[in-house]
Amino acid sequence: MYVLCTSDNSTMSLPSSQLQWLLVKKHNAFQIKKDGITFSCEPNNSTNLDSYKYSGLCNSKAVGVSIVEKKDKKGLVLSVQTKKASKPSKSSAKYALNRNLKRNVSAIEKATSGSYYRSDLSKAAVARYLKLKASLASKADLKTIIQGLKDAKKE
Repeated sequence: MYVLCTSDNSTMSLPSSQLQWLLVKKHNAFQIKKDGITFSCEPNNSTNLDSYKYSGLCNSKAVGVSIVEKKDKKGLVLSVQTKKASKPSKSSAKYALNRNLKRNVSAIEKATSGSYYRSDLSKAAVARYLKLKASLASKADLKTIIQGLKDAKKE
């Protein structure tokens, strides 16, 4: 996906995020078009909307919450882009969200708006976390998650 531009042999730089968006906004493998609306299923896209603001491919600072499956268990992971974009194995940091609901929500808010990373994606990441948590939860846990969704809507 990324094309490296070289000014000399020692330094490598990526094209700007606006140029990347211009190249992939109309045609990429992650787009899904339904009823005149274009959705995106790319990684680190919190809302699944196809826009530059939420794009996980083009933004140098992207936030995503996803389900990870290990053996028989499923868990949630917060992924954040790092500064090492030219090294794909180190380009994102992943944090496990395996504590209780309030601590995980505060961890997401701290990783986004608390550290001046992307405060505009904080609400979208929290909402995605709560919905994914509800899809994995048992019926006994649903009451606390529904209460968390109601509290998130009030704020």
